[in-house]
Amino acid sequence: MNVDILKTYLEKRILYTEKLALKYTTDSSGKPLPKRHIFSRIKSYIDNFLEKNEKINRLIIIPGLRGTGKTTLLYQMYLYLIKKNIFRERILFISIDKLKSLNSDLMSCIEVYESKILSEDLVTSEKPVFLLLDEVNHDPNWALTLKIIYDEYPNVFIIATGSSALELEKETSADLARRAKKEYLFPLNFIEYLKILKKSDKYYKTKILKKKILKLLNDDTFIPEFPKEFFNSIEIAELYKKIKLYSFEIEDFLKFGGFPFTALYKKDSEQLLLETIEKIAYLDISNIKNIRSSIIEDTIKIINYLAGAEKTSIENISKGLNINKDSVQNILRYLEMSSLIFSIKPLGSEEKISRKQRKYYFITPTIRFMIKDDLGTFKESEDIGLLFEEYIASTLYKIQITHNMLNIKVFYDPNKNGADFLIKTNNNKIIPVEVKFGKSQKGEKQVKNSMKRYKSNYGIIIGDNELEYKDNILYIPKELFLIL
Repeated sequence: MNVDILKTYLEKRILYTEKLALKYTTDSSGKPLPKRHIFSRIKSYIDNFLEKNEKINRLIIIPGLRGTGKTTLLYQMYLYLIKKNIFRERILFISIDKLKSLNSDLMSCIEVYESKILSEDLVTSEKPVFLLLDEVNHDPNWALTLKIIYDEYPNVFIIATGSSALELEKETSADLARRAKKEYLFPLNFIEYLKILKKSDKYYKTKILKKKILKLLNDDTFIPEFPKEFFNSIEIAELYKKIKLYSFEIEDFLKFGGFPFTALYKKDSEQLLLETIEKIAYLDISNIKNIRSSIIEDTIKIINYLAGAEKTSIENISKGLNINKDSVQNILRYLEMSSLIFSIKPLGSEEKISRKQRKYYFITPTIRFMIKDDLGTFKESEDIGLLFEEYIASTLYKIQITHNMLNIKVFYDPNKNGADFLIKTNNNKIIPVEVKFGKSQKGEKQVKNSMKRYKSNYGIIIGDNELEYKDNILYIPKELFLIL
């Protein structure tokens, strides 16, 4: 490592970061890009650190899929810090993959930054310093380095992103996990989609409604009370009316709304999304030790297979693509670690679970649509319902991860003619959930079958219906779940 070269690089980064930030955070007309919901959460950690001198929640790790906007988020945080009157020299924004070309690593970078640029001892300093680290997983020792920085420098606030949750999840040590606050950056929800398209001039205050829906999924006794509380709240009723006005946008949202760039450019972004998926295979997964080149090629085949096949068991994939089962299983695991897909287990005993296969979904239905559209296999009448089911599955999966304190678990019914999903509440009650896109299909039969099978008191149907509670089933308009 050449210290002088690294010092020059860091000086240039500090000098030009604000210019880059303005470029990344504005549209073609120069107007600021809308901020994701995650921005306000990280902003609150920063405010507490600066104003209340809170030393907790000063190491934020943001895993997420490529293309979800992590770099833009970091630049928006940078501009926020400038507005908070933090001197530019005390904000270091670096992309870790760039350090490789300088024959350097994260720890060396911090050492040079401290000694050559700040010219002060960070251990004894009381002035805050902010490290904004993009693509942190490109440093093989990133977890240990962040732990050391966190422990040695109490006045350093760190935000670290990784385009692949693969390495972020695999390498996060137990020691670091206790220190870090993990904030996942998921694909867009419907409200963020409308905001990016400038269909809405501001984010609706959806927090109160989100809390009601989360309570609904965590406490089945709230299900009969939900319509009453919904209609008795003027604030919630007005919010629902506003969202309902954009029902005609839902199909486009399912097809194009997963990522900021696909939302903005629709079909013109198809090739870019396909290239992003290839990068997950060729760059992210290939970084795993002892990965063979043939595995990477098989990964692309399996992604395309998942997009088009109705049955996605390991055995079906193995037979359909002539890939051995062990390889299929490993690739599916890698794809889950990369956040491209997730899986849902069947409900049942360990023995039944081991016999039954998981169901695999893409983290956003936009991925499925773009692949099928590129292959010429997307059929509007048949596939739009599948895209909606995938979005609901993704929403339930997101709730399971981000609200783990609620201890909500999501399964599917392994029996025939059952509901699409089974929610296991904190007190071990089962809530069958059926998803239907289209007014002609209501799904009562599937829900009632699962309710009887699991002795459930209540069931839920999400689809093209008005909010109603009837015969122990809560009918929820699809627009309500789209805000989650």
